[in-house]
Amino acid sequence: MVKQALYVAAVVLLVIAGAFAWDYASFLRSRSVRAQSEGAATTAELRAQLDEVLSRIGNEATQLAERLGRDLGPEDVQRIVRQGALAIPELQGVTACYEPFAFDPDRRLYCPYYDKGTQRWIYVEDSYDYTVEDDPGTAWYVDVRKHGARWVEPYYARAGKDWYVDYGVPFHYGSGPKKGEVRGTITMSFVVRGFKELVHGMALGRTGYGIITSPKGKFLAHPLDGHVGTATLSEVHPNVPEPLGEAFAAMERGESGQIVFHDVEHDDEGLFFYDRIPSSGWGLGVMFFKDDLLNDRHTLDQYTIQLSFVISLVLVCLLATWFARDYLDPIEIGALSLLGSLLLLGNIALVGYLRHSAERTLEPDESPPVVDLDSIDRFVARLHQVADERRDQKLIPVPTGLYVERMEFVDGYNVNLSGRLWQKYPVEIVDKVEPGFRFTQTSPFAEAANIILASRERIAGKEGEQQYVLVAWDFRVTLLMNFDYSEYPLDKRHIDIAIVPMHRRDNLMFVPDLSSYTSTAPSDRIGLSPRVAVPGSQVVASYYSFSIEGYPTDFGVGNKGQFEAVPILRFNVDMRRRLLNEFVTYLIPIIVVLLMMFMLILACRKTNNRQGIIESMAAFFFVLTFSHIDLRSATLSPDLMYMEHFYFVTYTMIVLSTFNLISYTGERPSVFDRNHNRAYKALFFPVFFTLIFAGTVWRFY
Repeated sequence: MVKQALYVAAVVLLVIAGAFAWDYASFLRSRSVRAQSEGAATTAELRAQLDEVLSRIGNEATQLAERLGRDLGPEDVQRIVRQGALAIPELQGVTACYEPFAFDPDRRLYCPYYDKGTQRWIYVEDSYDYTVEDDPGTAWYVDVRKHGARWVEPYYARAGKDWYVDYGVPFHYGSGPKKGEVRGTITMSFVVRGFKELVHGMALGRTGYGIITSPKGKFLAHPLDGHVGTATLSEVHPNVPEPLGEAFAAMERGESGQIVFHDVEHDDEGLFFYDRIPSSGWGLGVMFFKDDLLNDRHTLDQYTIQLSFVISLVLVCLLATWFARDYLDPIEIGALSLLGSLLLLGNIALVGYLRHSAERTLEPDESPPVVDLDSIDRFVARLHQVADERRDQKLIPVPTGLYVERMEFVDGYNVNLSGRLWQKYPVEIVDKVEPGFRFTQTSPFAEAANIILASRERIAGKEGEQQYVLVAWDFRVTLLMNFDYSEYPLDKRHIDIAIVPMHRRDNLMFVPDLSSYTSTAPSDRIGLSPRVAVPGSQVVASYYSFSIEGYPTDFGVGNKGQFEAVPILRFNVDMRRRLLNEFVTYLIPIIVVLLMMFMLILACRKTNNRQGIIESMAAFFFVLTFSHIDLRSATLSPDLMYMEHFYFVTYTMIVLSTFNLISYTGERPSVFDRNHNRAYKALFFPVFFTLIFAGTVWRFY
């Protein structure tokens, strides 16, 4: 009868496992299709956005070239050049360069460059002869003069003292004996680092990163600053995974396509799409990571856990069916118990690994990471729209940046931070408001905050942009965080630093100053010094976000509506624990107690003296109790923690084992007498791990 039941169970479990495997495979296939579809759509959108900007630059350059073909004086040339620079916000500047003696018969060269960033004129001819051929530093002029309108390779400008990438258009004599001949060129200039910011602002937040390459393979945009303007695709081939190197080679050949590979650094499947930008012929590459792109890691983990558990049941059932051909001997029973325990332990480890490696889930009132300027503009526009509807005064955005140099945990909830915070106040309002800020989570004890004004200076921005007063502060603060320890030790510690203006009456709102950072990708630890290290924890990401807070008071100003929806800038740091310390401190006592209990069960025989059993179990209980108290003291959590589940299950095993041994060792017959208590011995560890596994799955999934 037992054999037949095992055969039926094995067949049923095999069918169930097959169904789960098919469902799992179907889900993986659909994920791959969705990832490729979304990746291709995002790449096409990015290519279209870039092409639109570059086409605008080309059209503006053509119009300027038509105007410069006439006989003009220096004031007219400078007026036209300056207007062209201001017409395209993304440009760093515009240059109008003339052939020798083409501008003035008494002046060999004339080449004014208007630098929009510094709002000053640079005369290139004062630095070098830009008409010299076979010089990489003059290709921006010579190649355009020879071959017509084009984007030139990035070069280091000796006059501008930076790496540039230019679009040049020749202009011609409009009249006279030289009519139709090249008179000079008009050049629309990007500083290469500024071009990287343009690409970064469009792509980052939806992708891992983006790269742009010139027709010769030189990087115009790359996440590593050292590659921009200097390295080429072929030079970095040996330093990337083989599939990515093949994609780089295809980009050099001007091809379009995509590749999929496993990225070891991110432990995720990478999707790299590459294409060409029509208006410039530049190569475009966009890297995605599947988990970040699809944001369905939790569902994937559920499929993985279900399939793993069903396969474990099938293995145990098949082994039991094999052993059930004849009478189960003690060795076979022990083998089944050991296999079941190991499989359950493996499933527990799998669930723990998936949970520990997963990204932190955003709270319902928490905004996604703010990693591009478009997100800031949309947030500000939405608040201004609400202000218009309420006929309230619009809040004035103040770009604010943070750089944390030191971080340490005082206890389970208080965090010490030190670093610098800076703010860019518009010049027209700086004397009408009180510059400064508050950390709303400052701990409620004396000397919890030390904020010192470090500098205050007026900064001249690009022409067409606001000038501002830069105010910088050095700070040392202790912040009280509301950490959630319910998933300890697999919890994600989330530090969210709320930064608010000094006074609401100033009508200010702080927004992240993303332009001051090299990279805004959360994984690049924006705003954190490389020296920031928290013992026992790993910093996973840092980023800015917004929240809207409502207050049930007007703080005495007489306008409650002013405090119903207050925007707050938050700087976030996500950390996960390094589990070795927690395992050594809390799991080892549990493991030792379980092993000693099991050895006691193995050693017990029929006896009239059962006092030693009770004393031993009481000793085990007190050992665990002290360890449990130490855990609660270390975290001071008001909630039950996941780690406590191990203690409660072990307490249960102590009670069950005490009942088992008292019943078995007594003189009266009991259900445990059969085969010398072999059933309980075989089920001891499987029962323990089953309870742990059930609690783990219930807690996390």
